[in-house]
Amino acid sequence: MTRGRSEPTHFLNVDLEIAGRVSQIGVLVKALNERLISLHELVERGRVRAHFESLSPRSSRTPALTLRTLLDVIEALPVAARHAWKLARVRDFNIGIQAGRLPHFEEYAVEPETLTRVARLGGQVVVTVYAPFPRPRSR
Repeated sequence: MTRGRSEPTHFLNVDLEIAGRVSQIGVLVKALNERLISLHELVERGRVRAHFESLSPRSSRTPALTLRTLLDVIEALPVAARHAWKLARVRDFNIGIQAGRLPHFEEYAVEPETLTRVARLGGQVVVTVYAPFPRPRSR
């Protein structure tokens, strides 16, 4: 970031967040650790909450492409991990957007076919918008 200017509004990534009982979704967490980048994993009182993102740098160009990449991973999981996916309490595909002062607006479309795949898997799409960085104060 250049002094006195904020970053433009832009897409960051899509994080896959899962949560549930370790005894039910441990096999899923293990399978995803082998196929995705693990961002964060918290195990507490027999429950696990884990966040992942795609390994493919190409997939992070748009929310739709990134969602499709993550969906491909979920749909290709082994049977035991797919069963555990259904037992997860949280199955969120979280689209991260960094807000900036410019441009005035930015649009990110996700086609119906991709949303249908998310719904078929029992997931949900979440959008997180991060506030723009404050302008540095003038001296």
